[in-house]
Amino acid sequence: MYAILVYGLLIIAVSLFMIVKPDRWVELATRYCEFRYMHPIEIAIAVGFGLPFIVFAGESAFPTFFKVFGYVLVAVGIGLMLTPPSIHRRFGIWSLKKMERLFRPAGVVSLAFGAFLVYAAVI
Repeated sequence: MYAILVYGLLIIAVSLFMIVKPDRWVELATRYCEFRYMHPIEIAIAVGFGLPFIVFAGESAFPTFFKVFGYVLVAVGIGLMLTPPSIHRRFGIWSLKKMERLFRPAGVVSLAFGAFLVYAAVI
């Protein structure tokens, strides 16, 4: 459950950044997309956090949700493994520019989701 707690805390931190400084968030996220190792890092994050959701789903207060969410994260990781890094990078930069005005409201929603994950990991 510690991995789920850490994941929730990371989501909260990123969400607060998106809410407070959405323009800076886009700038830094775009630079991250241009980082050479962005693609394997994204795969590792998706699979590395997805597996604990699946494994520890039974110990949580919301086992079905955790299991489904874990499988979604693993599926995203597998999808990224099948996607060439250049396409992933281009899509990341394109979507950041296209969705820039939505980051503050998205940050509010993801903040609530991160808080839910922290709550679910500690109860």
